[in-house]
Amino acid sequence: MTVNLPRPVVFVAILLVLSGCAVATRCPNCGKIPVPYPLSTGPTCGHQSYKIRCDAGVLKFDTLNNTYTVKSISPENRLFVIGNSRFLPNTCVMADFATNGVQLNTSLPFTITASNTVLYYNCSETTSFVAIECPPTSICHTYQNASPQMSTCRRVPHCCSYKPGSTTNLYFIRITPDRCSSYTSFVNLNMSLPVSKWPDPAVELTWATPPEPPCVTQADCDSTATCKDVQGGVKTCLCKHNLRWDAVVGQCVPALKNILDESSVENSSFVARADLKKIRAKRITVFTSTFCSVGITIVSAVLTTTICIRRRREKAARQRLSREREEIVGAGSGDRSSRIFSSKEIKRATNNFTPTGLLGAGGFGEVYKGVLDDGTTVAVKCAKLGNTKSIDQVLNEVRILCQVNHKNLVHLLGCCVELQQPFLVYEYVPNGSLYDHLHDRSKQPLTWSQRLIIAHDTAEGLAYLHFSASPPIYHRDIKSSNILLDAKMKAKVADFGLSRLAHADVTHVTTCAQGTLGYLDPDYYWNYQLTDKSDVYSYGVLLLEILTSQKAIDFNRPTNDVNLVTYVKRIVNEERLVDVIDPTLKKHASTLEIDAMKAFGFLAISCLEERRENRPSMEEVSEEIDYVMGIVATVAEEKLSR
Repeated sequence: MTVNLPRPVVFVAILLVLSGCAVATRCPNCGKIPVPYPLSTGPTCGHQSYKIRCDAGVLKFDTLNNTYTVKSISPENRLFVIGNSRFLPNTCVMADFATNGVQLNTSLPFTITASNTVLYYNCSETTSFVAIECPPTSICHTYQNASPQMSTCRRVPHCCSYKPGSTTNLYFIRITPDRCSSYTSFVNLNMSLPVSKWPDPAVELTWATPPEPPCVTQADCDSTATCKDVQGGVKTCLCKHNLRWDAVVGQCVPALKNILDESSVENSSFVARADLKKIRAKRITVFTSTFCSVGITIVSAVLTTTICIRRRREKAARQRLSREREEIVGAGSGDRSSRIFSSKEIKRATNNFTPTGLLGAGGFGEVYKGVLDDGTTVAVKCAKLGNTKSIDQVLNEVRILCQVNHKNLVHLLGCCVELQQPFLVYEYVPNGSLYDHLHDRSKQPLTWSQRLIIAHDTAEGLAYLHFSASPPIYHRDIKSSNILLDAKMKAKVADFGLSRLAHADVTHVTTCAQGTLGYLDPDYYWNYQLTDKSDVYSYGVLLLEILTSQKAIDFNRPTNDVNLVTYVKRIVNEERLVDVIDPTLKKHASTLEIDAMKAFGFLAISCLEERRENRPSMEEVSEEIDYVMGIVATVAEEKLSR
């Protein structure tokens, strides 16, 4: 868990030590685009707290959960503009809807400016913000009705905009299922102009003024600065006499002239040179005394406030973590509990998280391969540092996995819950994810028998969660990348960060819709009612993926077929199900095997019924797949007997 202090306090007292480069060096151009100081595209240039990325000659800016293209930079005004997220095809939903829109890290020196005019679309009728209004006369209707690219949003005409005098939040432009699903932002918009003359949608950000770079020795500073101890042992390259720090160019420059306005005195024939020196010395003394007094007062107040706030929040964090540890150690209604690892054990096992041991990365953390002191090979999942949502999901995963024990569920060995970053320690599953085997062309294609076994193992794991766990557990994020394959190609369901515990006396859990686009149950999305049938829907998408070897969402398919469910349902309605079966499966397959594949496909379609009451349970699905496996086994025996 990371404690984020208020922005003004952080950047006066802490930002001095965050730079990884002692000499203020401007980064090289990214393609043809200059990268001004303090923006940093690498570890040896710019200021390390002001990171952006240069990707194949294109500047990219990373938020907490997304990446946006940098369109322009104004170093003199400390401003840069990122592109607005795009709409998903044939929808009024933004591509960054799954991650709730633009969300900046509050511990970094970037904020959203008040120059942005943000309009929200596809809003629910009950949308309510303090600073948002949704009248029929809102400017959002003007843009929605006049702009050609907004045609899909006219089907859901409810839209909103900020009230007069209100501005955007400093750190996010939020879109959620219970509010609005899309937005457009315009920089310095003149609303008196016709829509055809409005600028392209974009979001303007600003960065805080960077301090002088830190240093260790004088060699870290250039000839214009001196390495001096500022406070608490922190050294800084301070500009020499008659020079001042220019944060735009990142170096010391000549001080402003005529501060004392000596010219009026020197031009007077009635003042002697000795008197001029006295006046100059007196003014310098007054100016320096005043400046130092004000500076010392401000720095003292800031440091005192920083220390008090930090201590209070660290104390609260320690108390919360203490409670979490107690819950985790005694979690579960069965006899299982997780082992608590120390951070030293985790770092030793992963060789201090060496990049060569990285197994994968997701929206809420990274997974590394490691070896414990007893020789056991493990997988270590790390929550994202500073991401509260990531930390909560890791803790939730521990609570869930402490209550289950099944051969087709990934086995949790233990965890490490410390102030900065929690870790989970799993059994190591060597053959990667089902997603890799279905979509990585460098891998050997899975056989029909292997795919049936994987589908059956997954169904067995989910049936256990729904009917044998007490209370029942809804996974909420079933997809091919969360199905891991062991050395014998047996499937194990993983990633329980979004899972929820059900209650025996209720039919559903009411919660905001979360999951992965393409797999998310539409009934759950619209009604916020999570049930076991929500997992059944996601599992149905997984079955189609297994049968076709096509991705759940693929923008390389025609516009109307981007969603795999929509695509396959159309093909089924045209009675051409065989056409979408993976060609590697149909090759050399007998008529009986083709029939088994068609039965498998129709089972997937039954899991994808729009009304959840019409979907089978996971126990019923498991039995159906077991029946199909019996047919395949019979065919295999007949081939051997010939």
